[in-house]
Amino acid sequence: MSGYTARLPPGEKPLLMLGVSGVIALEDPVVPVRTVRLTAWGRWAREVAVPEVAPDRLAALAELFQVVWVSEWGHVAHEAFREVLRLPRTPWPFLPAQFDKLPVIRVYAGGRPWAWVDEPVTDLAGATPSPAPGVVVRVDPGAGISEVDPSGLVREVLGPPGVSGRGSGAAGRRS
Repeated sequence: MSGYTARLPPGEKPLLMLGVSGVIALEDPVVPVRTVRLTAWGRWAREVAVPEVAPDRLAALAELFQVVWVSEWGHVAHEAFREVLRLPRTPWPFLPAQFDKLPVIRVYAGGRPWAWVDEPVTDLAGATPSPAPGVVVRVDPGAGISEVDPSGLVREVLGPPGVSGRGSGAAGRRS
């Protein structure tokens, strides 16, 4: 989308930077899935496998975080997945980043706490640099969002109550 500027959503919740491929749309699933035919504005159609737990898991995450799409699906993600994931009518913001997402996420979030849930990142050339004040969660692309524990993740992002810094819970696989 030419001329699009991602705006930080208002509010106090931490940000959930959410990938689509390997997180919501699975290629070789190892968890129960629902195969659905997606479209966005009737311009194209594609079948994808979505984890059966995805709508409930995403609803729980959206209660704790402000969700931002960070995916090659861009502005199409919300519209395409709205019905199957039971998403709100108003689209969540998206970051126009397909590669080198971490620097874009850091700039976008500023000092606000965040978590980035994506399949294993291949564009970081080795070890993931310390992303403070964020948490990077790499999920198995066969299980995707099924591996994410919403309350564990928010505890890890915000740290224990009354203590600044990061927690060390097991909300998914860390890089």
